[in-house]
Amino acid sequence: MAYNKTEILALPDEEKLLPITADDIAFAEERLKLHKANPTEGMEWDEVREKIKAKYGF
Repeated sequence: MAYNKTEILALPDEEKLLPITADDIAFAEERLKLHKANPTEGMEWDEVREKIKAKYGF
């Protein structure tokens, strides 16, 4: 299925958003809780992007 970027960007914001479930919210809240408990764990986005690029070539 092809998508027209111009048409998608012209949609009202409400139509661009995907519905968020209670499970999605619970997952995000748990991840935030883990981050607050261990703020120095994890990687910066630039580091993640470089690892993906090195592994997969894009």
